[in-house]
Amino acid sequence: MNEPEPTVTEHLAELWARTGYDDLPRDVVDGVKDHILDTLAVALVGAATPEVRRVTEALTPYASSPSGSLVWGTGLRFVPAQAALVNGTSSHARDFDDGGGAGHAGSTVLPAALAVGEHVGCTGRRLIAAVVAGYDVGYRALGSLGGFAAHTDRGWHSSGTMGSFGAAAAAAKCLGADKEAFADALGIAGSFTGGVWAFIADGALTKRLHPGKAGETGVDAAIFATGGITGPRRIFEAEWGGLYSVMAGGDGHTDQALRNLGEDFNVASSYLKPYACCRGSHSAVDAVKTLVAERGLTPGNVASVTITAGSTAVNMLSAYPIESVFDAQFSLPYAVSLALCGSHLGLQDYDPPRITEPRIAGVFDTISMVVDESIQIEDGPRLTFVLTDGETVTVDAGNPTDARGSAVTPMTHDEVVDKATVLLEALGDDMAPRLVSAVENLDAADDLTDLLAVLSAERVPTS
Repeated sequence: MNEPEPTVTEHLAELWARTGYDDLPRDVVDGVKDHILDTLAVALVGAATPEVRRVTEALTPYASSPSGSLVWGTGLRFVPAQAALVNGTSSHARDFDDGGGAGHAGSTVLPAALAVGEHVGCTGRRLIAAVVAGYDVGYRALGSLGGFAAHTDRGWHSSGTMGSFGAAAAAAKCLGADKEAFADALGIAGSFTGGVWAFIADGALTKRLHPGKAGETGVDAAIFATGGITGPRRIFEAEWGGLYSVMAGGDGHTDQALRNLGEDFNVASSYLKPYACCRGSHSAVDAVKTLVAERGLTPGNVASVTITAGSTAVNMLSAYPIESVFDAQFSLPYAVSLALCGSHLGLQDYDPPRITEPRIAGVFDTISMVVDESIQIEDGPRLTFVLTDGETVTVDAGNPTDARGSAVTPMTHDEVVDKATVLLEALGDDMAPRLVSAVENLDAADDLTDLLAVLSAERVPTS
């Protein structure tokens, strides 16, 4: 009798159970270290936000453990899965974290890897390999369902759904799982995964929790798997109850999940955020900034702006009224207003929103959004500017995932360091250089002591 063809989870497990740091190309290692630095910088800022403090306070009576894993930016230790939950929420609390993998890759993968890696005494090199495994597996899991656009169009939030696979892969790698346990971890993670876009209707804080919940699921899945609990090997392919059926209407993309497996590690396919808003706005921001630079557009010579986009983009990016950080981050008209006014679109432009400033409010009031069902989410919006002299200027923004910070127009290492430095400025002059040094030297670290020391003390803004 012929052996059955290995499943998606078995292919991924076989590769990542045997692939280590020494198997990774140098550019992949350098790239993922930039993502680690970026994730930890935004997480330390996020740890001080009201919503993360609420999550931490809610869990402390139940999850606190002297021998647990660090809750970043505090002196607390929680059992590993709960530490991953809080730290993933911190990483995503201000939506300034990276994207790629299964969605927000860093905030799903790194908290899981560090929570387990700290507990078992990982070297820096094993941590790096685990994070790459998480980015790769998360990306491929999402690809198996048709990719980000198809998954999002159905109302699924990929950071919560497929992020669980990335987190499970990272945690399993830190635990040294063999290929059987690795496959079980992915199957268990898929059995308990979830996350939907219902939060967009009212700005519910579940958006911030989804990456953390994915991390929690992934850590639990890896721990169960290495403890002998089996997971469904056909978590994607099973005709009844498999994710192709449940999440993709029966339309699986196994070829997409396995394309260039072991050759493309899908770190370069991820992006870093130069702007503190939903990635769906970034290509439009780039387009406006180009027009400001090349055509001299200003609030004074623009009479109106029409943004034409598909229904998914309009549903995602038309939050109104703008009363909170969340509202501002999911308003494309607000992002366009900031860009036209010459803003950098940093965190200070969103927390709190600047919509009450007359200049920004004046531009915002001239912007309208129109649905064109022929425009797909990865096409990006079309912007039409009517100038005060009667001229009309129209530009296609292009795919938001190809905007600045992607492999198409990447941020340099120095730009990532600069972003971290600005973010951490309020936490003390020593924070950014210490974090940069710890991440840059991970390859030579026998353990995670130096990195965790930067993340350990409670961080309260100094001004």
